[in-house]
Amino acid sequence: MTSIRCRAPFLALALLLGLPGAIAAAQPVSFDFASVEAQAQKLASEPYRDVPSVEGDMRKLSYDKYRALRTKPDTALWRETKGLFRVEFFPAGFIYEKPVSVGIVEDGNVTPVIVGSGQFDFSDTGLKEPPKDIALAGFKITYPINRPDKFDEVISFLGASYFRPIGRNQDYGSSARGLAVDTATGRPEEFPTFRSFWLVKPADDSNELVVWALLDSPAAAGAFAFTVRPGGRTVVETKAVLFIRHDVGLLAFAPLTSMFFAGKASPPRDDYRPEIHDADGLFMLTGKGERIWRPLANPSALSVSSFGDTNPRGFGLLQRERAFAQYQDSSARLEARPSLWVEPEGDWGDGEVRLVEIPTQSETNDNIVAFWVSRWPAKQGSRHEYGYRLSALTDEAALSPLARVAATRSGAIPNNARARRVVVEFTGGDLSTLQPEQPVEANVSLSSGKLLRSYVEALPSQRSWRLFIDFEPDGKKPVDMRATLTLRGLPLTEAFATVHRP
Repeated sequence: MTSIRCRAPFLALALLLGLPGAIAAAQPVSFDFASVEAQAQKLASEPYRDVPSVEGDMRKLSYDKYRALRTKPDTALWRETKGLFRVEFFPAGFIYEKPVSVGIVEDGNVTPVIVGSGQFDFSDTGLKEPPKDIALAGFKITYPINRPDKFDEVISFLGASYFRPIGRNQDYGSSARGLAVDTATGRPEEFPTFRSFWLVKPADDSNELVVWALLDSPAAAGAFAFTVRPGGRTVVETKAVLFIRHDVGLLAFAPLTSMFFAGKASPPRDDYRPEIHDADGLFMLTGKGERIWRPLANPSALSVSSFGDTNPRGFGLLQRERAFAQYQDSSARLEARPSLWVEPEGDWGDGEVRLVEIPTQSETNDNIVAFWVSRWPAKQGSRHEYGYRLSALTDEAALSPLARVAATRSGAIPNNARARRVVVEFTGGDLSTLQPEQPVEANVSLSSGKLLRSYVEALPSQRSWRLFIDFEPDGKKPVDMRATLTLRGLPLTEAFATVHRP
């Protein structure tokens, strides 16, 4: 059963912040997001100190044994209320060895959450007896999102600064992070961690839950506010305030992480499953309103692609392929993985959306990262504030009124060993209503190499059109490719973008 220990809110906050007169405090102070921001600012003014890891049997648990550790349903937080939200906690162990603190905020007062071993079912973990002390590693929020009589997970916060939202009828897949530092730069990457969380107790009739978090790393400390709204699209309104400890080479905002092992254009494999991925493309809506689709790949070497922009309207890692036949995996349910879509609030200025693709030999590795990088460097002592809306969705067609890339395939060209062919299939929008006789034209550009020919082909039975691009690479130079379809000069499709690396 969850144990709650009460403390004087002002005394706890004053001691944490090192405020003068903490012992003789006379007036209570209401705890709010400004309090979290003050903690982050103070933390950044001090040398970074790592949090000690938990030791003992919990840390020795394997992946399967840790997953077998279950929270007892009758111990969920707020189970005694008539509200729509419940919270279950993850104990520190396995690779989640860094403990975090969790507090409940009600009427400006903070009540720390302390859990005991009686809250968890250890029967399938292989442990001879439950540990005496349990530290927290994170938590998951549940909500009656699919059925009115069942509380299903809608978001979890577990490990470093990772959090994963899902909407109605979705399964966990791609993840979001609070912050990433020096990702794929050649310098050691930092993985900032959430050290403390505060759950703001919602009213019984509320359909949103507010979570505050304190982030820390050698490079920066930060305060985060997440407003979680479950639904067909689960939306997480996010606000971040960062304080920089030292000059940072690459500060990645709104980072998203996913897995792409194999897709339609991948080399043949000895596997009954045609495709294996949590996301199959990076989608962008630029500040000028251009929509760009970049299919993902499992490259043979590290690949980093950049898309410059000013005040982006959105970017995300999408799972467009929704047909079970393309996955044939009834246990993984890859067709139900959510697309994660970021919509910046306010002006983010000049910068770029950056895509990192890491080669992997296993589908258990997250090898795809996408994030925003500002043109302006993060200097020591600077403060950065930004907000965005993160959505977990499956209605990708709602993001674009134009025809979308439904599939990308590639291969060799007969009788020309040097040439390659890329076939892009577009569907939706006005394109799906056109007769094959319509003069649809292709607009193709290459950064290097030679375009041999391009042509379009209607597929009336599929209500789609194919674009064929035949080209010859120029030696070992990478070929950046862009393509759209038009009708009498008017755009019919989003922009297809990819890179061919010999």
